[in-house]
Parts: sequence; C-alpha cells; structure tokens
Amino acid sequence: MPTIPQRIASAFAVLCGQYGDVTAMAKDREQSRQSLYREAGQVANAVGGAAAQARIDELQEQLAQRQAEVQALQERLKHAVEITREAQDEFATVAQAEGVSLSVARRLLRVVQGSESTPSVATLGRATREAGERAGPLLEVLDLVARPRVKQGTADEIFLVEDRS
Repeated sequence: MPTIPQRIASAFAVLCGQYGDVTAMAKDREQSRQSLYREAGQVANAVGGAAAQARIDELQEQLAQRQAEVQALQERLKHAVEITREAQDEFATVAQAEGVSLSVARRLLRVVQGSESTPSVATLGRATREAGERAGPLLEVLDLVARPRVKQGTADEIFLVEDRS
C-alpha cells in the first residue's frame, strides 16, 4: 500500500506531469502505470470529496429518520399515562366501588400495564381498605347532611339477607 505522499506524487505526475513522467515514476517504483493512475484517481476522489459527500448525505438521511422517530415517540408520549403505585391503588379502589372484584381488577390492570408486574390481589385489597378508611370520616359528614333530604330510600342489605321470608 503506497503512503499518502506517494499517492499525492502519483496524482501530481498523472494530472500535472509532462509526457513520460508516469512511465518514469512507474519504473522507479517498480509498479505498473495503471497502479499510478488508480492512486491518482483515489487522491482525486478524496480531494474532490465525492466519497465524503456521499457519506454526509447518508448520515443526513439517517439523522432525518431518527428525528422523525423522535417526533413520533414524543407524540405518543403526550398521550401516555404513567401507571404509578397511586394510579394502581386508585384503579383498584374505583373498581371495587363499581362492584368489580379485585381479581378481575388485577386482570384488567395487567391489560393496561402490559408486561410490567401487576400488584397481587392482596396488595390491591390493602389499598382499597386504606382508601375506605380515609373516606369514612368524609362519608359520615356527607351522610349527616344528606339524610334529612332523603324522601324514600332502600338499603342494599334488604336484598342481601339470607332468609328473605
């Protein structure tokens, strides 16, 4: 492999030299004239920047693709919901309030979360119990205010009694 100064000398002889310079240089180096022409072509390409420009164009295309991917991911991120521990607890509490069992709530939570680990039914149960304990005092106050305004009411316990006779 010729050194860089040898390549430049070959390019000079081919591009700027006088008649016979290429033949003399090939004889001195003990290589063919064609190899000198190839070296001169490589130097011209390197100096002309065609290869470098092609690489720059390729990198700019890759950059444009990555920027489009980032933009698409940022758009998706705007609609994403982070499922924190508090969100899991709220999900379980609302599910229980709507009459959904904790095992079903856990399966639904797994669908929403994907492959992330889902809390156990017992963990969800503790969260709903704690939410109930926090809501209890508020419900007592609301009950005191709402009770005088009730004209007709039926308690759910009537329908849950073992002996309906």
